[in-house]
Amino acid sequence: MLPIRKASFRRMAEQGGGRYAEIEVETEDPHCPRLLAHFRREGGGRYQLVRVFRPTEETASSPGGRDATFELFAGPDRGGAEDRAGFGRRLLAYGDIRDQLDRHLQPNG
Repeated sequence: MLPIRKASFRRMAEQGGGRYAEIEVETEDPHCPRLLAHFRREGGGRYQLVRVFRPTEETASSPGGRDATFELFAGPDRGGAEDRAGFGRRLLAYGDIRDQLDRHLQPNG
């Protein structure tokens, strides 16, 4: 489990024809202190954590970075989909993240 120190809405990102809300996350894990989490809106007003990136110097000012979703949520020491879903739920419950997603990921918007 990745302990969340801080999370905040960063920007909207367009990738592969989809719109995503990008959330900047500071964790308490020294191996991944900063992450960028991409969420999309699903049916029924739900949100899905799509990917998690490790920002790189070259991409610090643009959406994304190096995709770290698999390394963070797969493997023998990880819980896979459960860890990923749990991380997404904890981010959505953090501060005003859900309100920001509601505001920026309007249906048909």
